Amino acid sequence: MDIIDILSLFGIKKFDNLTELKTGHVNKTYLVECEKDRYILQSLNREIFKNPEIVMNNILLIQKAFEFEESISVPRYLNCNCRNYTEMNGEIWRICEYIESEDIYSDKNYVHGYVVGRFLRVVNSGEFQFDNSFPKIHSFDNNLPKRNIHGDTKTDNIIFGKKPAIIDFDMAMSGSINIDYGDMIRSVTTDFFSLDVIFQATAGFAEGLDGLLTDEEIQSLYSGIILIINELAGRYHTGNKSFPNKTTEQCFERERELVLQLDEFYRHEKEIIKIIDECFS
Repeated sequence: MDIIDILSLFGIKKFDNLTELKTGHVNKTYLVECEKDRYILQSLNREIFKNPEIVMNNILLIQKAFEFEESISVPRYLNCNCRNYTEMNGEIWRICEYIESEDIYSDKNYVHGYVVGRFLRVVNSGEFQFDNSFPKIHSFDNNLPKRNIHGDTKTDNIIFGKKPAIIDFDMAMSGSINIDYGDMIRSVTTDFFSLDVIFQATAGFAEGLDGLLTDEEIQSLYSGIILIINELAGRYHTGNKSFPNKTTEQCFERERELVLQLDEFYRHEKEIIKIIDECFS
C-alpha cells in the first residue's frame, strides 16, 4: 500500500513532505505538507475502533453543528466518494486540515475551559445525538441528562491558535457533561496541582457553556474529576491493551501518577466545590 494512493483518493495529487507523528496513543498519524496547505492523515486502529463508521459519523455531525460557529473552530475533514473516510486493505483512513497553533495566550487554562464549554454548548444546541463507539468507556451509572460530549478533553486536543480549536473526536459519545469537565481538570493539573489553574479552567468552562447546565449537573462536576481519574488509572492498570503505543512499564508508571493526582483532588474537595459554585453562580 502506498500512502500517495490514499492521498489521491482525497484529491491530494502531490505533496512535498510526509512525517509520521508519534504523539498519539492509538492511531497512526502523519503530517502531510503540500505547497500551500498542510493536512493530518490518520489510520484508525482496528483493534481499538471496532465501529469506525460510528466515529466518522459523529465527526460529520460535529462539522455540521460548527458550520456557523465563530468563536472556536473544529478541523475540516476531506471527502472521498461522498464520505469523510475511505477503507483500503482493511484499514480506515481519513484526512483533515492541519490547524496551526500560536503562542499568543497568557491565559491558556481559561481558554482551554472556554473551548470545551463552547464545544459542548454548540453540539448540544441541535436535535442530534452522538452514537457511542466505546460503550464500556465513560459508562457511569447516574441520573444526569445524557448529552453529546467530547470524551477526551485533554490539553493536547486544544489548539491555541488565533481562533482556538478543539480536535480529536474519536471518543465523542452520549454521556454526562461532568466527564468532559473532569478530564479537562485532570489534564490541566497533570504536571502541577493548582487551585488557581482549576479556577481559571472552570471559569472559562462556565463562560463557554453559557447557562447550558442544570443545577444537578453543576453539582456533579467535582465527581466527574474523581470518576475520570479512577477510570483512566484502571485502563492503565490493564497495561498496553488500552494504550498499544506504550510499554507495560510506562502504563504502570502512569497509573501510579494518576493515583497520586487523585489523592490531591480528594484532599482539596471542599475548595474545588467552592470554585465550581463561584464560577457557576
